[in-house]
Amino acid sequence: MARIRTIKPEFPQSETIGKLSREARLLFIQLWTLADDEGRARAASRMLASLLYPYDDDAPGLMDGWLAELERHGCITRYVVEGATYLQIDNWLKHQKIDRPTPSRLPVVSEATRLLASPREPSSTDLGPRTVDHGPRTEDHAAPIGARSGSGELDFGETVPPPRPAKVPPPSDAETELFRRGKEVLGSAAGGLVSRLLKAKGGKVPLARAAIEQASTKHDPREYIGAIIRAPPEHEPPRVVQP
Repeated sequence: MARIRTIKPEFPQSETIGKLSREARLLFIQLWTLADDEGRARAASRMLASLLYPYDDDAPGLMDGWLAELERHGCITRYVVEGATYLQIDNWLKHQKIDRPTPSRLPVVSEATRLLASPREPSSTDLGPRTVDHGPRTEDHAAPIGARSGSGELDFGETVPPPRPAKVPPPSDAETELFRRGKEVLGSAAGGLVSRLLKAKGGKVPLARAAIEQASTKHDPREYIGAIIRAPPEHEPPRVVQP
């Protein structure tokens, strides 16, 4: 459940905050609205992207990098308990003053459960070494550079092929996760309902995921999703009935 939080006027002047990228700063502030009164929150990156950036299609692919940046600078601590990922906002009471705090229902971070952020994220443009080792050349094939080969052409030695670009792993299947979460909230037979919701949202998975997460807070999640599906598209102009 989202909560109303406050931002202190001196927040932008903090040296720690000044070392963060603008995207990481915005995420840090938005995490406060999801954290409970003890500064803990669930930290599944896809869930955070759907709740905090429902209109940004690239957010699911960038979320892990932003979280890692916050962790490297001592803003949050991520940890895993029984397969679920959580985060603790460090120095929580310096950022927020909570009147009548509600005890957290989430597990406490410990050294045994915390995830350590990598000090250096691998670069997507790192193609590895620039030389290729073909092993020693044998005397039968060795020839001075510029010597003529048997065909009469000049032999300038073996040409080393350029390195092949590193294989980029396929993107995560956000749509599969959408249907999994939809069945979890709406029932195991809700595949068709999720399909119609996705169509109503113009095929945008983050918008459909945000609607499902909102439905999970309602008394009747299926009725809530049904109302979204039955509503006319936002871009459709109102119909005028001629007398």
